[in-house]
Amino acid sequence: MQPFGTILLLLLASAALVLLGHVFRLLRWEQFIRIYEYPQRRSLLRAMAGGYAVNFLLPFHVGDFLRAALAGRKMKTGTGFAFATVIMDRFLDVWVVALLFGGFRLAGLGGAAVLGAARYYLVFALLLAAALVLVVLLRDLLKRCCLAVCSIFNDTIKLDGLVFCWSLINTFKDLRRVNLWRLLLNTVLMWGAYLASYAVLGQAIIACGGAGGSFGLVEVFNMLFGVKSVDVTSLGVAGSLGLSDAARGLVIAWFLLPLAVMFAAPLLPEHLRAALNGAAEPIANREAGQENYLNLLPQVDPRDRGAFLNQYFSLQNKAYVAKFIEINQNITILQDYSAGSNATTMLCTDGAATFYRKYAFGADGAKLAEQLAWLRRNAARLPLCEILREGTGEGYCWYDMTYSGSAVGLFRYIHSNPPGKSAAILRSVLRALDEQLYRPTARPADPEKIEEYLNKKMDANLEKIRDARILKELWNYDRIWINGRSYRNLKELDRLFDHNALRTLFAADPVADIHGDLTVENIICRTDVENPDKAWYIIDPNTGNLHDSPYLDYGKLLQSLHGGYEFMMMTPRCTVQENHIDFQLTRSAAYDTLFEAVCDDLRARCGAAGLHSILAHELIHWLRLMPYKLNKDKKRAPMFYAGLVMVANDLNTWENEGKFDEKARTDRR
Repeated sequence: MQPFGTILLLLLASAALVLLGHVFRLLRWEQFIRIYEYPQRRSLLRAMAGGYAVNFLLPFHVGDFLRAALAGRKMKTGTGFAFATVIMDRFLDVWVVALLFGGFRLAGLGGAAVLGAARYYLVFALLLAAALVLVVLLRDLLKRCCLAVCSIFNDTIKLDGLVFCWSLINTFKDLRRVNLWRLLLNTVLMWGAYLASYAVLGQAIIACGGAGGSFGLVEVFNMLFGVKSVDVTSLGVAGSLGLSDAARGLVIAWFLLPLAVMFAAPLLPEHLRAALNGAAEPIANREAGQENYLNLLPQVDPRDRGAFLNQYFSLQNKAYVAKFIEINQNITILQDYSAGSNATTMLCTDGAATFYRKYAFGADGAKLAEQLAWLRRNAARLPLCEILREGTGEGYCWYDMTYSGSAVGLFRYIHSNPPGKSAAILRSVLRALDEQLYRPTARPADPEKIEEYLNKKMDANLEKIRDARILKELWNYDRIWINGRSYRNLKELDRLFDHNALRTLFAADPVADIHGDLTVENIICRTDVENPDKAWYIIDPNTGNLHDSPYLDYGKLLQSLHGGYEFMMMTPRCTVQENHIDFQLTRSAAYDTLFEAVCDDLRARCGAAGLHSILAHELIHWLRLMPYKLNKDKKRAPMFYAGLVMVANDLNTWENEGKFDEKARTDRR
């Protein structure tokens, strides 16, 4: 045995080298994380130390699970992603170890033990390669299997499982975003430091008389990674190969010293930690403040995440999922504000600013592109939402709108301000549309467009309602009961849908460029502005109305104030028993007041015949709404059918009683 000082020096040198290797491993691990978020080096270092500490005591590298759990707690992407990056880290290690054992064998080193390890890791590496090929070839089947397995558990565990699978897929897929040369450099430096440490450790073992004969780099490497080391703890490794008690103590100290330093490093004073981080930056290759991180999952709400992952793993609409990922990877989705259309509207942030993003795909993408063109075309005419960015292509369209903390939807404004202020804003909106949009673009009515409007927007939707399985039984009753009150059913009100009568009524409509979807939801109010003419702007126009009359815009507004559409959207459920439809209808007095005020304004603006036409257009708007609800919201579709029936009964009553010559009122409160 050599002097204690020599042994201690060799031990410290080998521990320092293995610690250096851990540093390069940390930098390599950061490369996988840095695609999606800025890595928190302090938490990663402690997670690595905790994982190695558990591996010291428990077999089968179970410490890697702890490493992922500890790191994931501090990541916005979560534990599933952390575990995926650990798998990637270990995946690369298998290949390096296989290459090193193969090199030792080709060099004739290590004898039978190295030969067995080389064969073992060669088979292991080939199996991993084959698994990767199978994953690529059978990816659709495997996705369905992942969904089936995760669906066995409750919603929380299912979501965690799907997030992990999603993370693993994307960690491998987005490897192309990693700087591969730097990845190679970190790997070479890491294993170079490890191998140097193993060589020095071998000399230290010999120095303390711990092995009979030579005990160099190959023997230490086989001790740590050979076939016998796979299912034992690091503590068990220390007792392998017949080492003496002194040598086992030396190996244990070699394991523990770097871990102690890794646990202590985050406790260093701030200026020392800053200096160490600064020294690592050239290797990490970080340009401070200039990194753009992808979002592993842009949705914040777990329900939104679950819905998206269900769609992805069930292979529903693959083109949509691919484009969704492409469009939204650089943002975080704070809240989904999507309502009654096939376009998606979300409140988002990119880290620098908060904004609304709206997008759609396929035919809906083409329709959204028309909406975007309308907003661009009329930006000089009307107060409209400010477009920040936009993108269109084959089968998709998206654009971003300005977000303001002082801007609220008119629905919220109505219910948080005196009715007079809301009425003033509505009068301002109607006046601006009339003066700046309708009159400058006025043109004669087109009888062919009116006929097409009646055929496609009225008759076609009536047929869809009659044929809908969920409404077929309701349709056949002469009367239906809605919240305890009897109404004539739609099939008993055929005269409201008579082409001759409507053709004559609509022929007198003015025609012009219109907004097309002037609901309460699409009028945004600025709460920090008192002047009603400057306290609002409009969003989300709708093209493709065929009969482009301002009366369609007014009818949409009445769909809110008369039909109570927004309150129905907030009603979670309804029940249907025979010809009874029951739901919690929470219509507000503010809506009633505004409905009367708007009807007075419309009668003065359009006359009694005009108000009659506007209410007929409101009825057709309810018909146009039904196919969407039947497709997207089947459970609540009967409630919206009830809204359609109530509006139809009101129109029928007003026609019969001549109420278009008086104040338009309703006692449905």
